Amino acid sequence: MDHKFENDIFERDISIEEFDHITDGVEDHVFSKEYLARKESIMKTSTIAKISSLRIKVAAAACAFVVASPFVANAAMDGALFNSIWGDEGKTDVTSHVETFVEDGKIDDKGNLVTNKYTLPKIEYTKQDPELAGKLLSGKISTKPVSAQIGDTKITIESVVRDGMGIVASYTLERAGGVNCFNYSQLDNELKGAWFNEDQNILFGFKEGGGKTWVDLAKSTKDKLYCYEYMADDSAILDYEQFKPVTDHITLWYNVYTDTRANIFKDEQYQTKGEAPFIKESKEIKIPVLDKLESRTFKSDKGGSVKASAIAMQWLADGTGADKYDAFDSVKTIKIKYNDGKEYVVFSKDKVDNTGFLCGSQEEKTAGFIAIFNRLVDTENVESISINDIVYK
Repeated sequence: MDHKFENDIFERDISIEEFDHITDGVEDHVFSKEYLARKESIMKTSTIAKISSLRIKVAAAACAFVVASPFVANAAMDGALFNSIWGDEGKTDVTSHVETFVEDGKIDDKGNLVTNKYTLPKIEYTKQDPELAGKLLSGKISTKPVSAQIGDTKITIESVVRDGMGIVASYTLERAGGVNCFNYSQLDNELKGAWFNEDQNILFGFKEGGGKTWVDLAKSTKDKLYCYEYMADDSAILDYEQFKPVTDHITLWYNVYTDTRANIFKDEQYQTKGEAPFIKESKEIKIPVLDKLESRTFKSDKGGSVKASAIAMQWLADGTGADKYDAFDSVKTIKIKYNDGKEYVVFSKDKVDNTGFLCGSQEEKTAGFIAIFNRLVDTENVESISINDIVYK
């Protein structure tokens, strides 16, 4: 990033008038429903792939922000910032349990809704050591709250960090009378995360990634939600020209509609012309980001490779003999072993899911998966990573 630009933008205060005109000249952009549907269909999560009755959730997003010291902010919050994102602040371990889900739109021959039972995996959280966070994230994570208005909902970014495989952001959403853009609950946190409510008129997301929105139920109130977004970087997993690697920014897109999305979907004009006629405001906003976290590559004699950073890992199945169409489905366990013998069980199919987000790829060049961790990993102290019975060192 140009040093003069960094000094000019990142190291000075700006007036309200300047902030209001940050996006002047930025071309408005509308994502087609076909684009969003294709992007969502490719991003296939592990646990949730079986539970199709839950509605599609578009990754929640944020607005432009100014860089400050995240460690000053974290210290001022008694370590709560990092412990909320990657630790056990506001989180409680979840034991494996059975849930019954209604299959959307399915009715049996007696006219009853079709239901299925699923065993949800155990989730474990660990307290985040602030000194370790300081070591792993120094100079890479941006934090200084800056707010923007999307319709009647205010969004405030608190932090963003990336590694070329994943993007993790924390932010708040505020709305007088109650935040209504998301449906959220403890069960949603365990599954695919908060998802957009159709009985309201805004939609937003990151252009560069998609994943899971975890809502801090302990800290949130009706009028203010505290959210942590765990996203797979599209450029690392989707083999399409339009998904470019992140350089100096990520992009917030948002739409404000003339009516609730539920009403728009029922309108005859929507069936023929799509959502464009109903959009009264649409924008893309560039969000400056810092350099990506460093990662290490682990290899096995049997083929394939694993790349890991403090926040995420990516397994490329090429060379392992796994078919690209079932490479991810073949994964039963993911474990990280440290030099001191301790182990982090990232994933054990139907038993444990200690990820912020986990998604598979069926792309030719990226068949495998990306896992966003639910705790920070010191890769310098990792002895090996194992996928099923294959060990990568």
